[in-house]
Amino acid sequence: MTKSLKFKQGAASFYIVAFSTLILLIIAASFATVIISEITRTSNADLSQSAYDSAMAGIEDAKLAIYNYEACIAKGATAEEPKDDQLSCENIVWYMENGDCDMVAHILGRIGFGESEEVIIEESSSGSNNMQQAYTCNKINLTLADYRSTLSSSKPIEVFKAKFNDGTSANEVKYIRINWYGNEKSTDYAFTNFSGNEVVFPLTKDLRPATPPTISIAMIQTAATFSLDSFNTTIGEETNRGMLYLVPTDDETAASNPVEDNHKAGYNGTENHIEIEGFLSSNDKLGGANKNLPYAVYCPENSGNNFACSALIDLPAPIGGTRSDDTFVFIVALPYGKPDTDFSIDFFCDGPCGEVEQPTQDQSGDDTSKDTIEENRAILKGVQIGVDSTGRANNLYRRVQARLESGANDYPLSIMGPLELLGKGDVLKKDYSVTTEHNFTEYNF
Repeated sequence: MTKSLKFKQGAASFYIVAFSTLILLIIAASFATVIISEITRTSNADLSQSAYDSAMAGIEDAKLAIYNYEACIAKGATAEEPKDDQLSCENIVWYMENGDCDMVAHILGRIGFGESEEVIIEESSSGSNNMQQAYTCNKINLTLADYRSTLSSSKPIEVFKAKFNDGTSANEVKYIRINWYGNEKSTDYAFTNFSGNEVVFPLTKDLRPATPPTISIAMIQTAATFSLDSFNTTIGEETNRGMLYLVPTDDETAASNPVEDNHKAGYNGTENHIEIEGFLSSNDKLGGANKNLPYAVYCPENSGNNFACSALIDLPAPIGGTRSDDTFVFIVALPYGKPDTDFSIDFFCDGPCGEVEQPTQDQSGDDTSKDTIEENRAILKGVQIGVDSTGRANNLYRRVQARLESGANDYPLSIMGPLELLGKGDVLKKDYSVTTEHNFTEYNF
């Protein structure tokens, strides 16, 4: 009996030790898995940030390339295909107007003639490239299909002059399309500017900002000759300025039916379309039936495009009849200063403005195919410059698309910002400051 009892006690102890060991092994394995997962996540985060930094270095290099190009244009240089490493202004213009993923690297002499290579980025303190950083593709577009920017509490207004590609005059443009509030921000609408189908200003008592936000768009234009008092009047179907307030709603009834002394209808049952009466009445000082009321704009929860809200706006002719290319200005604003919103403006003619091919890239940044823009779209040139930069760290890639405000032929370039780009030849050092001011906008296309 004594031996049997001792045997049972020994067996119980064995099972306790075995189970305890198993539990400790499971805990240790769990800790090891967590540690490995965190190390992997940290490593990926470092690589991702380094790839982003590489893409941003490409943006800064693109600014220098644009500076060189516009300096050459100012000297009257025309495009001439390069034949060796000795770059002339004519070669720089050729690369800018006909270049591929290596256009920036060629213009800055970071790679030689006929080469197609990525630009290595070294850490200037050590001269090493531990993260294996480089920018692999860096393209610049001088002509763009739309104007894009961001409005926020720190930058609630954007002003720009509309200028168009060669062969298109401002007078051909008959209407615009404004889009705002990117869908990546619009998963939770809160239409607090409407109550009982009526616009309610200011914000609600709990100070919740309405999403999508109310925005305003103003237009200033003139004929070749004008007088200052023409900015305070509307003559027939001509006016030199106007301002519209666009108030989003998710109620088709409110957007389709005006309410006296409250709002006008911006939705026609198919789309938001504001005819020329909008800008005309906004400059009509006589009031009456033409009161400058805000327009209700219908913004469906699933708009099916990149923006939650969109509206077509017809443009009246300026007083005098023929719009001048030098005085066609738009002002887009965020009256309440929040929430932040991206916006874009497209310009259209009644008929063809001319076909323009826009270079596009796939996610790898290597595609050099071209898309044909629709015939009646007026292509912008000299308003913004598009930069598409792909950066690499080890085997992880990040792509940044930026819009830079162009000062060509009007005022000194404001796109540069602070720069500290070191290095010669095919190596770019990594001490640089990234522009984050109002003239730089990054989009997650």
